[in-house]
Amino acid sequence: MTEMTNEEIYRKYSDDLVRFATGLVGPFDAQDVVTDGCLRAFRSRGWRDVSNPRAYLYRTVLNEARSHHRSTLRRRLRELRSAQPEEQPFPNVDVDVLAAVNKLSVQQRASVVLTYWEDLSPAEVASRLGTSEGSVKRHLARARARLRELLDD
Repeated sequence: MTEMTNEEIYRKYSDDLVRFATGLVGPFDAQDVVTDGCLRAFRSRGWRDVSNPRAYLYRTVLNEARSHHRSTLRRRLRELRSAQPEEQPFPNVDVDVLAAVNKLSVQQRASVVLTYWEDLSPAEVASRLGTSEGSVKRHLARARARLRELLDD
């Protein structure tokens, strides 16, 4: 089997990565986060030694979203509230729920998006994020507790 080029890898995983990033940073910045994350991964010294490029890219996009989140949370919330329904990544989810999810940590948000909106099991989420299943379950439990607090107000 021949190795895939970076372009082939990007084309293979980019749609899933954009959908994942949309749940983390919103529809307006998702493509940029994925592109920046993939470029960062492809330029890294260890990229050639990566045995699971999909998990590596999910992890890189998660880290890129974390960086993005630090500086743009307020702007993203304004954009989410002003977005037309057809522009929302999850049109069947209440805006208040999306706003509450945006207040979670990046790891918790990633776990929630992949579990509840992408309908993945904790094992599948762990595989995509390159982390342990126990870590995913911990993030989900903390996210549910935080969401109860935020949505009960």
